[in-house]
Amino acid sequence: MRLRTTVPALAATALIALAAAPSAQAAAPAPAAAATARPAAAVPAFAGHTYVLTLDNGAVLRNSYSADGTTLDWTALEGPMAGRSGQERLSVRQVGEGLYFVNWVEASGMTVSHVMDLGHSTVSVYWTYATPDGGRAGELHTATLERVSS
Repeated sequence: MRLRTTVPALAATALIALAAAPSAQAAAPAPAAAATARPAAAVPAFAGHTYVLTLDNGAVLRNSYSADGTTLDWTALEGPMAGRSGQERLSVRQVGEGLYFVNWVEASGMTVSHVMDLGHSTVSVYWTYATPDGGRAGELHTATLERVSS
């Protein structure tokens, strides 16, 4: 049985903000000299920190972010994935004050999207994964976020 869940208001707001944000593809072509120079991306506030995420399904994850916020080392401490770990390359966009949309695709094909609200120490989590019948399933979860090191 598959359950359909609506996206919480926080996640929906972040996704709407992402959709409204101008994309690099929509921008006018830059002069040749400027085309090779990329503007420095702002380092996200979670960069260089380690957090423990406690999800509503009982999973507990330890997420350590690189100093530049481009990679994540994670370890599942409790729950259905306990003992598993990985290193992921992140796509990150700040969508509000202390509010970040973070996404990655794992080697297994699992996709994970987080809307991290550092001001409220919460995360809205959505992940998708392959099912045994060749389809895909998705799950929406909420989590608390506790910074454990800097």
